[in-house]
Amino acid sequence: MNKNWDFYIKIFENSSEGLFLVNETGRIKFVNERCTELSGWSIDQILGNQEEFLAYFKFDNGPALEHSVRIPDKDKTVRRLKYTYVHQGNGKKSILVNLENYEVSALAPWTGDVHRHLYNNLPDPVVSFDLKGSVVSINPATTRLLGWKQESFKNASELYAEKKAFMYRIRELIMSKEQLKQQVELICSDGSSRRFFETLWPHFDTRFELSGFTAYYQDLSKEEILKAQLNASQTNYNRLFENFASSIVIVDETGNVVNMNSAAEELYGCSRDELLGVSFDQFFCAGKGRPGILELTRLARENGGKYIEIGVPRTNKLGEQLYTYVTYYIIDLSGEGMFALFVLEKDLTTRVRLEKQLEDTVYQVKETQAAAIMGFAKLTEFRDHCTGEHLDRIKQYTGILASTLRNLPQYIDYISDEYIKDLSMSSILHDIGKVGIEDSILLKSGSLSKEEFEIMKNHSSMGGDALTVIDNNLGYKSFLTIGKEVASYHHERWDGSGYPEGLKGDKIPLSARIVALADVYDALISERPYKKAFTHEEASKMIIEEKGSHFDPDVVDAFVICRDEFRTISESIIDQD
Repeated sequence: MNKNWDFYIKIFENSSEGLFLVNETGRIKFVNERCTELSGWSIDQILGNQEEFLAYFKFDNGPALEHSVRIPDKDKTVRRLKYTYVHQGNGKKSILVNLENYEVSALAPWTGDVHRHLYNNLPDPVVSFDLKGSVVSINPATTRLLGWKQESFKNASELYAEKKAFMYRIRELIMSKEQLKQQVELICSDGSSRRFFETLWPHFDTRFELSGFTAYYQDLSKEEILKAQLNASQTNYNRLFENFASSIVIVDETGNVVNMNSAAEELYGCSRDELLGVSFDQFFCAGKGRPGILELTRLARENGGKYIEIGVPRTNKLGEQLYTYVTYYIIDLSGEGMFALFVLEKDLTTRVRLEKQLEDTVYQVKETQAAAIMGFAKLTEFRDHCTGEHLDRIKQYTGILASTLRNLPQYIDYISDEYIKDLSMSSILHDIGKVGIEDSILLKSGSLSKEEFEIMKNHSSMGGDALTVIDNNLGYKSFLTIGKEVASYHHERWDGSGYPEGLKGDKIPLSARIVALADVYDALISERPYKKAFTHEEASKMIIEEKGSHFDPDVVDAFVICRDEFRTISESIIDQD
């Protein structure tokens, strides 16, 4: 082995198949570059983690057979490969392993000397010749790819289309005694020619004297195909980059713009030449309070190489306000910490403007609804003793009470900002059904008889039914959905003694339980022809005493928390004579 090692090591290094050698102590002695490409492990990773790498392989003392193996690369992607191996030596044997893609056809069983076996099974031509150029040996790949048999030609120069150039390289090799690499054109046995990448090196006898040469030929047709594929890929990339609908800007590690596509030119109103080399922070972030390139890079790295911003304000060259959806990608480049920031930006300006218009329209509709509801509620005011100030106070009480109740754990997920707005707006409709009660009962200054009170109780059902008809005709959920609950059930009591249905506990809608307390509080502190006003303290005490009987205990607890705000509202919104 020592005699031929220098000769074969060069073949191993240039082989298109993955090879590694395990010595008799179980340590990896040699790994070629193709092995690293197939496994996804670098040479340093293989040699530095030998036990882990070798654990994926199984070696026994039987005949050489094909085995399959699954090896995770550095990105944890599992690669499926196949391998064959051969033992050499006596006693403790070293092992030479041949690794290739699983899809590649299996090699024939290995027999004889391992080096000769490799020589015969290399996929690329190998020709050895002496100092005079006489052919000593060729491998089967030479016959397969070039058509030549060893007995077909006597001198290696017969292989070359440019024989003088070949002889010149031999003289150069004799003088330098170092391998040479270059492209050559070889003649096939049928007279055609093919281009190869030649690695030509000298070999020496046991006395370290130059004894001949070996030429290893790698078929350039494969490289040309790969080159064409690379060019096609580059062309497709350029076409995709240039025609991508969203803006793309690439920023280097120094923070300067190094490339941008046509969509970016259109979005920012600047040509590529104007922005190339310009600081990203200066153009995109200056005076805007936006995170700079260093901060964006940090955020992207902390989020798996990607960071997203929505509704980012930009200003183009014309000073127009833009809003965009931006995704920042980190691209790590080979080298010492080099990277680029890939900025993919989609123009949302039109969408944001439409959303703003929609928001304004919705606001206007809500304001119109609020005005309509107030006008609707005042129908009751004209026929009842209540005033417009009463409705304003009910609306304020309801909002404060619902907001306070939301802070209790059991209501956090139920009471939203939208719920509070709709409840406050619709609370003033609680007595809308009174428009259907005859004046003799509604305007009576004294106490109502039992029969009259039964008629008066109908106002809750009448109001709820009227709002239900309107709400159903809308075909979607609106503030009236809450309004009909309030109108129908604000006279129900927690203990089930209320009307119109005698609902008990949480069978009563929450909206009605909230408005019930607000309505009673305002009735207690307000003066009426048939009663004097109670003080805030008296009214508060009476409500607290009704906890668990008239009122929902949770709603009373919320009232206790915000009752000072109730007092403030009652003192600021006073009935007008």
